[in-house]
Amino acid sequence: MWLPTSGKYPGLVTDTQDSLLDQGEDAGRDERVPEPGREHLSVTVALAVGAAASLAGVLVSLYSLAGMSDGLDDTGVVILANSLFSPVIVAVFAGAVGGLAAARLPGPRIGLTVAGFAVVGLVGGVAAYLAFRVDAGIALALALVLFGSTLLGGALTLTRHRLPVAAGLSAAFVLLLMMFARGFIDASQVSLWSDPLDQYGALGAAAPFAAGLICGFLAYVFLRKADAGARLPGYLFAGALPGAIWLMSTIITQVGVEVVLALGVDQISSLDSAFLSLSFQWQYNGSMTVLFGGAVCAVLAYGLLTPKPDKNN
Repeated sequence: MWLPTSGKYPGLVTDTQDSLLDQGEDAGRDERVPEPGREHLSVTVALAVGAAASLAGVLVSLYSLAGMSDGLDDTGVVILANSLFSPVIVAVFAGAVGGLAAARLPGPRIGLTVAGFAVVGLVGGVAAYLAFRVDAGIALALALVLFGSTLLGGALTLTRHRLPVAAGLSAAFVLLLMMFARGFIDASQVSLWSDPLDQYGALGAAAPFAAGLICGFLAYVFLRKADAGARLPGYLFAGALPGAIWLMSTIITQVGVEVVLALGVDQISSLDSAFLSLSFQWQYNGSMTVLFGGAVCAVLAYGLLTPKPDKNN
């Protein structure tokens, strides 16, 4: 290798110096942050369309289920509280997708990301307020809950490494589809996308774990197809993200339910209280199971399925 140098032998680079130069180039490549390329633009667009459709659909469903033209009575408030989980988890997901999509635009990454999920939060919050504006207090509380949900979801996209986030959100969208399918099949439930009165048998324990395994494997496949050199922490983050979104949504929902009930109901019945308690118990158990199953599956897949480098080279 010949480069312009100074010294006793100008222009000559020794084998040792050549090796150091190559190592420096490799180190520079390793320090680069993997970025989603053009081939992943379609994935981002699909996630954005799915998030927008889900947010619009869940707000329409929530109003058709609990909305009343002359204001919510006690029954309507309880139904709204029981159904709050669905719009919250969709808002968290939509906020994350909004931040991920906005980060692809030219300009300051953090500023665009914050603007992206803030706009999604404002749109969702305003739509929720307008839908329930007859009850101003409840409408404002609902709008703030959804706005806060999008902000917390969008904060997940502030990391520099966007590929694991995209992989995790793709798996989370599949989780939402599974929740929707379960709610669609079980038409008798009150909540839109979950089964609060799920029996604590084999199905109740196995279904979230199976969902976590599916999400973790999908996250692994996404990162492997991206071929951007993601390391073990990236696979772990992507596999755990769907369960983390579910767990975060459950915490936000519990806070929102308490606020809505305090504003709209003087005293909740023991039956409704037991129903909500069982619902949140199932949500917490399910979310942590999905988080654990997704993280373990992604890590195991990384260790078992990723080709090992040839030690002879």
